[in-house]
Amino acid sequence: MNAPDLNAGDLPHLTADRPRHRWPSGRTTRELFGHDGEFFTVPGTFPGGLPDHIGFTVSVYAVLHAPNTATGEAAFIVRDVDGARLTLGTSAPDQDTAIRSALSALAEDRRAHAQQVEHNRVHILGLDPHPPVRIGHTHTGTCVVHVRCSCPQVDGLAAHYEHVSLAADGWLDEVPTTPWEFCPTSPTQVITDSGTGRLTSTSRNDRGQAVVQVQHPGRRHEVIALARVSDMT
Repeated sequence: MNAPDLNAGDLPHLTADRPRHRWPSGRTTRELFGHDGEFFTVPGTFPGGLPDHIGFTVSVYAVLHAPNTATGEAAFIVRDVDGARLTLGTSAPDQDTAIRSALSALAEDRRAHAQQVEHNRVHILGLDPHPPVRIGHTHTGTCVVHVRCSCPQVDGLAAHYEHVSLAADGWLDEVPTTPWEFCPTSPTQVITDSGTGRLTSTSRNDRGQAVVQVQHPGRRHEVIALARVSDMT
């Protein structure tokens, strides 16, 4: 389903019973819709190519074998299991075509939603198109903070934040023993309450907080908790 061409690649796994972990009753399509069929799930990362800060929940759909309301002939159609149980895509004479039509429609809807989110961030909220701070981690467990960097992808991407102080408060300081660093292409100018200086090192203080050492003009050094940093440019 991550293929750019939705007419290629594997279709979702079909199952006779809908997932129990989300819905405790009505486990067959006949119980829910009055028609025979099967269920399938679509991951929140579908379709491929969405911005990595845009996420969707796992969705469950049913592909039904039911009469076409226009012609009366039997056809396959996909409907949403949750919510209003709306039809997704168009009906088709075979199951695979109906599912591909549904996936194509879902991909279009999710891409449009992602574009709207980015438009709202820029034109309504006055923010960057993407949250400027990304948290990743290496295979050794080191947290890596990416701030307005040139990295197209982040290894071990774990979270997004609007600000470095939020990243410290919401992630880095949660486990005070975790080593951390900035990615090499993040800004090195640190803005604090006492002025702007050059980042010289990162570490943790005796309370386990993520801290940065900043060299201000005149060779004055300051060690400040990342949670108190105003910005980085």
